[in-house]
Amino acid sequence: MKSSNIPHLYIRNGIYYYRNNSVWKSLRTRCKKEAFNLLIKCLYGTMSGVADKSTNQVVSCDAKAPKPQSSAAVASAPKISVLINAYLKENGDRWSVREYTRIENTLKLLPRSSITKEKAIQLKQSLLQSKTVATFNRYLKYFNAFYRWLISNNADVTINPFDGLKVIEKRTSSASKRKAYTKEQLDVLFKFADKYGNKSIQYWLIMIGRYTGARMNEICQLKPSDITAEAIHIRGDVLKTDNAKRVIPTHPKLIERGLLEWVGHCTKDRLFHEWRPVRGSYSHAGSRWFSRNNPFKSGVKGEKADVDFHSLRHTVATELKQAGVPSQYAAQILGHSNGNITYDRYGKSINIASLMEAVLCIE
Repeated sequence: MKSSNIPHLYIRNGIYYYRNNSVWKSLRTRCKKEAFNLLIKCLYGTMSGVADKSTNQVVSCDAKAPKPQSSAAVASAPKISVLINAYLKENGDRWSVREYTRIENTLKLLPRSSITKEKAIQLKQSLLQSKTVATFNRYLKYFNAFYRWLISNNADVTINPFDGLKVIEKRTSSASKRKAYTKEQLDVLFKFADKYGNKSIQYWLIMIGRYTGARMNEICQLKPSDITAEAIHIRGDVLKTDNAKRVIPTHPKLIERGLLEWVGHCTKDRLFHEWRPVRGSYSHAGSRWFSRNNPFKSGVKGEKADVDFHSLRHTVATELKQAGVPSQYAAQILGHSNGNITYDRYGKSINIASLMEAVLCIE
């Protein structure tokens, strides 16, 4: 029994077999294309498609090609939803919950019928009417990965209709993509936070973001044990990168504002437990709240705010840079890679005392 390089599909004496743990079933065909289609039915449908075949019948790929398929024959081909399920089942273990959900939701945008180049172009045009170029290109990355898998695992698919559809973005400096807060804007933001009071999750989301530069999803995963008078430990279950796991000195202004007292009164597992995670995202509810109540929200429908929550991260990065803080110190605070193989691979974390001098540059 030899593997065919497709999970659960094996070949012996030229005949394909379905194998899953203790289950063995002859697919009674020598044709890899038909074997794959029958395998999909075994995994996501019923075994009837296999069992109904005559026990003496062997299908050969060398048989004369049939006339144009009837509607019944076309209907028997695997649906795109079935193929998507097979793709997710085979590859899902490699992705985080959040990434899995993104990929699954993106693939649901694909037409249910077979996709031609023309349909792919129509889908591109439709998406670009409501999505940014960056978002479309991210969708395209998922479409291309799915079709590469299909081409390798389904003899019916030989062409990727999404090949070459990437939109080239105008190059801009990374610093200009999102603005940092000005001093005047920070004053407005602090007054906005004060309306909620220092016993609220809204208040502390803004304050922790302001004095650490942490991502919202990192803050929303914080537990009472993660915050002490000395440091704030970023160590949630869902982090953007390996470098995101870090320790940031607790800014004195956070202590002055009552952070430790607020943490001490929390009896739940998470400090921001009122905002429940959605599809692997702990910041879903917090992000929705801030977007709807952002004091800098544009009055024009569809127009983005001048600054948002993530702008606090850019504000911290700007302050550290302007204060002349070494890049490896800033990287440790913000959870970035140093961009230097020596520091990234062999360097140890910087001690809290040294980092505190850098944190004090955040005013």
